[in-house]
Amino acid sequence: MWTQATDHISTTSVKMGDISDRKKLFESLQKPQSPLRKAKTKVSTGFARTKLLGNIKKTKGTRGASLKKVSAPKEGLTRSQKLDFKRARAEAKGQSFVEKLDEEGLKFFNEVASQKFSDQAIAFLNAYWGEVGSQADFIYTVSWDMFKYADMHAKGCNYVHKYKEGQALEFDIGLYFYERLCKFLGDSKNSKWAGEEFAPSQPKLMTAIVRKKELRDKVDVNFDGHVSMIEYLLYQYRSFANPADFVTRAMSHDEHPEIKKARLALEEVNKRVSAYEAEKQRLTDESKKGGVKGLKAKNELAQLNSSPLWESIQKALITAEAAVRIANRKYGGKSFKGNGSESRAIGSNEGSIWWLNRDLAEKKKKYGRKSKK
Repeated sequence: MWTQATDHISTTSVKMGDISDRKKLFESLQKPQSPLRKAKTKVSTGFARTKLLGNIKKTKGTRGASLKKVSAPKEGLTRSQKLDFKRARAEAKGQSFVEKLDEEGLKFFNEVASQKFSDQAIAFLNAYWGEVGSQADFIYTVSWDMFKYADMHAKGCNYVHKYKEGQALEFDIGLYFYERLCKFLGDSKNSKWAGEEFAPSQPKLMTAIVRKKELRDKVDVNFDGHVSMIEYLLYQYRSFANPADFVTRAMSHDEHPEIKKARLALEEVNKRVSAYEAEKQRLTDESKKGGVKGLKAKNELAQLNSSPLWESIQKALITAEAAVRIANRKYGGKSFKGNGSESRAIGSNEGSIWWLNRDLAEKKKKYGRKSKK
């Protein structure tokens, strides 16, 4: 009897509880709700559109229809926004900073990469002067010098005057280049180049295994198993540069004949310097020998700076300085549009002009006439 009464009370309590809960739910539904905000689907920029689509993944092999391929908007975007879109899309696909080049673009890129290191560097500076002009000194003094040093090491060349500037480094020599560069920046006497001013030019430290993978997967744009100067520069400054964009910019550039004339004049200085240095090395080696030959070599070595070889350098320097001065006056910091069927479009000469002036200053410092005090 007691048990039945207890069961009846328990059952009644549960039912009452259900009624109370339902009543609370009903009352809460009667309260006025804040209106739902309409989702904004329209985006103002290509990059914002990419971010919006970034979380949507295609579902192949699963239930439901696959999403349609989304292309970059063709109108209403600036060039910078279009590049941002392409870069973000490439990263979303797990690709490196390297964007696929079409046949024409790859051909042009290979043409640049087949030039000597300095010409590749000038092409890069011309294309990205606005972004990388502050790092030009590092590229000329440190990067270019290290590239030549690594190439000389690979070729077993011990004398600068015997060295012919190369176009690319094999992967193993590329690793050697990075090793030497990091060691150089870690030396306290080179603290100027390791400071904040040149932070964009300083390579990231990594193991040889990781570095080699980076060279293979990211730096080697044309997959030829080598690292060219232009590939190194594009990778180092990838925060704003990439191969596809470089090709677009560089293909729209034509070098003015006056600038080319100045470059050729400086090349002539290099030839005269090489001849002078070769003779200087020969006489130095001969002077270490004994006897009449050794004494004769010492005498000729002492008079080398007044020899015809030295005078030929001075004449070449005067010609080069005049050519550079004309290029500076007419086309320094200006754009140039070439003529003829091979002309592409307007391009900047700022990188070329800067390099000409810097190269001339270095040659005059080492081989120019010393002022008499």
